[in-house]
Amino acid sequence: MEPAKESRAPRLVLDTNVVLDCLVFRDPGSRDLVEAIESKRLELLAHRLTLEELGRVLAYPQCRLDAAAQQEVQDRYLMLTTLVDTPDGFSRQHLALPPEFPRCRDHDDDLFLALAYHTQADALISKDRDILSLRKKAKKFGVAIRTIGEVGGLCGVMSGK
Repeated sequence: MEPAKESRAPRLVLDTNVVLDCLVFRDPGSRDLVEAIESKRLELLAHRLTLEELGRVLAYPQCRLDAAAQQEVQDRYLMLTTLVDTPDGFSRQHLALPPEFPRCRDHDDDLFLALAYHTQADALISKDRDILSLRKKAKKFGVAIRTIGEVGGLCGVMSGK
């Protein structure tokens, strides 16, 4: 009898708005996602630039977080994520993507697409209409874009449930 193959948790990239729903606003629609992350059924991927983006957004008045609360959210997110390396020369100005790779109107969102592409993540989870509109185009480059509501199916399929 062959030993069972170890399956890995699906690897996800979350855009900043999804992180906010999960860790700041505690949106009930994100509860299952947070539970799957905390129980290690899903692995979150981040890199330095996406962390910087989160820090910038946490300071927005809409988040209503003082400096200590912002740091607490960032610390929790860091605890839940795996930090990954990016290609040499990677920066906000040079995302090292193929020339035909789809881009967002908001260039900050391109960071998340690039992270999903370079890490071969199982999915980029977003609620941003601009990102979601790129589903077909991004799929041609191996980037699956999903909504929070689609994560349960991804987790179930990927974990063998």
